[in-house]
Amino acid sequence: MNCPFLKEARVKYCEISAYRKMIPIAGHVGQETCSSERYVECAVYRRHPQDTQEPQCPYLRESRAQYCAASPVSRLVPYSETLASRCGGDSYRYCDAYLSIVARPAGRRGGGVAGIPVPRGLSYSANHMWLDAAKSGSCHIGLDAFLARVLGAVEGITFLKQTGVHRPSAVLTVRGVDLEVVFPNPILVTASNLYLRAHPAKLTADPYGMGWLFQGLQLPGQPSVAAGLICSDAVAPWIEREIGRMSAFLAECRSSRHGATLMNDGGVFGPDVLQQLSREETLRLFHEFFWGLRV
Repeated sequence: MNCPFLKEARVKYCEISAYRKMIPIAGHVGQETCSSERYVECAVYRRHPQDTQEPQCPYLRESRAQYCAASPVSRLVPYSETLASRCGGDSYRYCDAYLSIVARPAGRRGGGVAGIPVPRGLSYSANHMWLDAAKSGSCHIGLDAFLARVLGAVEGITFLKQTGVHRPSAVLTVRGVDLEVVFPNPILVTASNLYLRAHPAKLTADPYGMGWLFQGLQLPGQPSVAAGLICSDAVAPWIEREIGRMSAFLAECRSSRHGATLMNDGGVFGPDVLQQLSREETLRLFHEFFWGLRV
């Protein structure tokens, strides 16, 4: 399925120009130099003259192009190239221009546990990464809202491998501590969200939208990329258990920190938990909840 904001236009361009500028054709070809007998005066044509009496330049070509109607600046792209872009497949759902207009994936799918968004239709790894796998074989991966709530403010992000076949992984820097997250199943990673390197706040502010981490493809002939993940009706009970585990962990920390506020009313841990923990407590918490390839 293509992006609904992907539009088509007929364009014309010069075949031999060093710079191929595509010009939209609005109803009919205008009588500019290329479309009239005055094309013989064109400097580009004079470098490659032909023995012809054509009424318009023999190097003038017409074709189809596409453009994004959601983008503030419309850039015409040759029709064939859009098939390889995110516009021509399921990946458009995570495009910044698309997300700036429509509801976030979390808003479309709904769902939540104790104030923590848990979108339906996704699969989740035990170390709190989500997978959105399309029928076409394309997929997106990110951090779930539980992990985003724990992290709070992320200072930086490093993608260990930006493309290739591997288990997608990244290093997040929080309060000077480097924390690695690894998706448990290998995929063919086709893109990493490099936008996050300049704007790491999106990782936790919009974890199911602009904060996505990896885009990729299911490996042919291999087990499903969702193998061993938590999905459907099992997700909400799992999150409830994880909240209980986190409550117990933080209660232990609180007992040694003389009343530090680590929990909100109602027993749900507060945002930016890591901002209140020591380095040793942070590493212990991360190892307990988010480390490794548990499935």
